[in-house]
Amino acid sequence: MNVTLLPVFCIAVPLAAGALLLPFTKHAPKWLGSVTATVISAAVTAAAGILALYCSTHAPIELWMGGWTPHNGMAVGIALHVDAMSAGLAAFTSLLVTAASLYTYDGFDSAGTLFHSILLIFLAAMCGFSLTGDLFNLFVWFELMSAAAIALTALKIEEAESIEGAINLAVTNTLAGFLVLLGTALLYARTGALNMHQIGLVLSSRPVDALVLAAFALLVCGYFVKGAIAPFHYWLDDAHAVAPTPICVLFSGIMVQLALYGVARIFWAVFAPAFHTLMPQLQGLFVTLGVITALAGALMAFAQSHLKRLLAFSTISHSGMFVAAFALFNAAGIAAAALFVAAHGLVKGALFVCAGNYLNRFRSLDEKVLGGVGRRSKTNTTLYLIGGLALAGLPVFAISSAKIWFDDALHVHGWAWIAVVMAIATIIDGAAVLRSGLHIGFGIGKPQLDEYSPELEETECIEYSLPKTPKTDIAACVLLLGAAIWAGFSTRFIHGVAAAAHAFVNRQGEPAALDFTSQSLAINIGTVLFALALALVALYRDNIWTWLGTIANAPIVLLRRTHTGIYTDYVLYMMAGLAFVTAWLTVSVGTH
Repeated sequence: MNVTLLPVFCIAVPLAAGALLLPFTKHAPKWLGSVTATVISAAVTAAAGILALYCSTHAPIELWMGGWTPHNGMAVGIALHVDAMSAGLAAFTSLLVTAASLYTYDGFDSAGTLFHSILLIFLAAMCGFSLTGDLFNLFVWFELMSAAAIALTALKIEEAESIEGAINLAVTNTLAGFLVLLGTALLYARTGALNMHQIGLVLSSRPVDALVLAAFALLVCGYFVKGAIAPFHYWLDDAHAVAPTPICVLFSGIMVQLALYGVARIFWAVFAPAFHTLMPQLQGLFVTLGVITALAGALMAFAQSHLKRLLAFSTISHSGMFVAAFALFNAAGIAAAALFVAAHGLVKGALFVCAGNYLNRFRSLDEKVLGGVGRRSKTNTTLYLIGGLALAGLPVFAISSAKIWFDDALHVHGWAWIAVVMAIATIIDGAAVLRSGLHIGFGIGKPQLDEYSPELEETECIEYSLPKTPKTDIAACVLLLGAAIWAGFSTRFIHGVAAAAHAFVNRQGEPAALDFTSQSLAINIGTVLFALALALVALYRDNIWTWLGTIANAPIVLLRRTHTGIYTDYVLYMMAGLAFVTAWLTVSVGTH
């Protein structure tokens, strides 16, 4: 089999299938879109998985579109750069799309085949983003992802809430696209190249100047918008509140992480050789943003009674953890982040499916309204609580393995305090999910009072309450949680992630094995127990933050006030974040 054709298959086939579904939007049977999307995404999962296995034992695949190969050492065409990391990411993306497609079989009026047509285009854009080696092409796939995400968020165009959430997403992500395009243009003006490897070679032969720093700041901030890093994250919860459940699975499970992968890919391929003397200053920047994001997301998650907003803020918190892992600037950090991304995406996808199942049966996502109804949906409640335990670090799941790797890497680097901060964020984040699950499932205690009551409320694409949860919805959830458990136990998979991370940062040598020490496992069990204890305390207190005192309550009040739902405010926060990053880089160079 010619594996060099598989990267094209992963991109072209979903695009073609999405286009072919469009004419049947109003006349096709409801099952056609679901079946087509499931089959195509499963096929792409298999193709990308084969690519990942091949690249784990062979050199990366460099595929030049149209036969436009480099001439005299200069890249004149668009290349696909496929290594184990990028192929694995494409496989993971396709797996989540497969699970999302399964969810749409029963009880989901998806506007004919239109939903699945856009979903397949979304899949093609995400695979293209993962596999491209061209900086401008990265922007193109970024924009196609944004366009598909906006359309899927605004699927219920007759409802004002959907339009409002889609507008917030559209405005912030369009501005992010402009930042990325401007940063790309500056690099092209400096190097005359768009191929990432070639740009890196040119920059490494010259001193870093103001234009290169400006390009770096623009690219990082542009991708941090879609990556939901504070203060660029404000669109995420509004979009999750109104987007259909299968789209929330993809938003939180992979789209956010793809943007952060874009930052990592650009840094290592383009800027790392030129910025080798600025690494400590850049580490400080990414650690600062990562810690702020992790804590702010966890606190806001705990303050929610709306399930999808709760899970959205949990995603924001984990994005901060991913950035902190990346800030180690070594293979261990990339390996921890990669395993973390896969584990989190699987578990968070399962949790969103469970939330969607509650919505389909009981017509609400409000924890206060749903109290005790989980007794009538025991399987769904059990799966939701298992997901909460997994987020808190239950050792049987891959998230626990990722946390062990992350903590070990931080201690080796001398950053034990970051491990403590991230453990606190994990406890708060896991407690938020467990609290809502215990109250909904068993009616235990009182829900967390939510003084912040946003108007945006998703009502799903059905006009009636389902008498029971469809088996395909349960199957999607079991598939995701089962994969998260397998990833945590499979030493071959974990070793493969480590090897891919070493290749990603162009380091030589045998990757270190993940050390499951009794101390590491005890720490993860401790975070689970603390999360469960915090959840129980919250259930028996009307407002835990007021009970804990002014010091704990003040940050919640401040964070709530910044989430206004008004896109002009969010644009202001984006510009403030861009100014902060630019100032940090300027001062770093001046003091270097």
